[in-house]
Amino acid sequence: MTRRRPRKTEYFALAGLVALVLVSGLISLQPYGSPINWITRGAALLGYLAIFLAIVSSTYLRQLVRFFGRPFVQVHHILSVTGLILITLHPLSVAWSSMSLGVLLPRFDSWRVFLQLGGRPAWYLIAAAALAAALRRVIGQRWRAIHLLNYAAFLLGTVHAILIGTDFQQPVIKAVAIIMAIVVVATLIQKQLQRGRR
Repeated sequence: MTRRRPRKTEYFALAGLVALVLVSGLISLQPYGSPINWITRGAALLGYLAIFLAIVSSTYLRQLVRFFGRPFVQVHHILSVTGLILITLHPLSVAWSSMSLGVLLPRFDSWRVFLQLGGRPAWYLIAAAALAAALRRVIGQRWRAIHLLNYAAFLLGTVHAILIGTDFQQPVIKAVAIIMAIVVVATLIQKQLQRGRR
């Protein structure tokens, strides 16, 4: 009997499981707070990772489709939707804990406050970018310009995480977040150069 070789896209399911285990381990290192606090932190970490992978993969979509086959487009969409759901769960769980919907509104008291709470405007930017992608047949090529809001949102989310994120206060996690932000900026530059050549 011939053993079935795993499809290449099945490795993504395995990577998702590994990410879940790693995030659970990270949260268990600082297991204070209630279960809602664990959900808040877990949703932030996993959502942040999913959005990072969705952004980076969008730049190399042709190459990845060539390697993994057409199902990779579905993987890209799954990453995007999963990231959006998780980063929506993050502020909703904060709102639940504080019993206030005010935590969903951006603050403009000062630059520092705006950046500390940068996850709030970041969510609206990502939601707008996702909506533009969903309506791309209606709005035409302009959806690509709106979709670039993902990059600004990721950088805002990174600053927010580094300034006040519980798990991002650990030096290693903070360094990883900074490296991810640099990769996202480099990805944006490369994407714009590729588009300029075309």
